[in-house]
Amino acid sequence: MRKIISKNPLFFAFFLPALTDGVVTLLGQNKSYWSNHVLANEASPIYYFLAVSPWLYVLGVVIWFVFWYWLFLRLKKPFNLFLMFSFISGHSWGIGSWIFWLLKEQGFYVPGNQLSVISAWAIVVLYFWLIAFSATYCLSVYYKNRFE
Repeated sequence: MRKIISKNPLFFAFFLPALTDGVVTLLGQNKSYWSNHVLANEASPIYYFLAVSPWLYVLGVVIWFVFWYWLFLRLKKPFNLFLMFSFISGHSWGIGSWIFWLLKEQGFYVPGNQLSVISAWAIVVLYFWLIAFSATYCLSVYYKNRFE
C-alpha cells in the first residue's frame, strides 16, 4: 500500500473522503431517485450527472479521480497542498452531512433526543479521525519522499 501511496501521496490524502463522499452520494439517494433521476439529492455541480443517470455519475467520478491524480503529479508546492487541504475539507464536510442525513432517515439521529444527537456526532467525529489518520499518513509519505 505504501508503494502505491508514495507515487502520489497528496492525491491519496483526499482519496478516502472523496471516494466515501461519492459512494454515499449515490447510495444515499431516495427511492424516488431511482425512478426519476431529476430528483437527485446533491448540492454540488455533479448533481447534473446524477440527474441524467447514476452510470453517468459513476463515469464522471472516475474521470474526476483520473484527472486529479494526473494533476497532482504535476502541481508544485504550495498549490498541491492547498488543493489537498481544500478537497479533504470539502469532502469531509460532504460526507459529514450525508452521515447525519442517513442516520436521520434510519431513525438513529433524532433532533431533540440528546443521546441520539451525541451518538450521531460521535460517528461523524470518528469518521473525521479516520480521515485525519489517513491524510496524516499520506502527508508524511509526501514529506519523506521530498527529503530522501
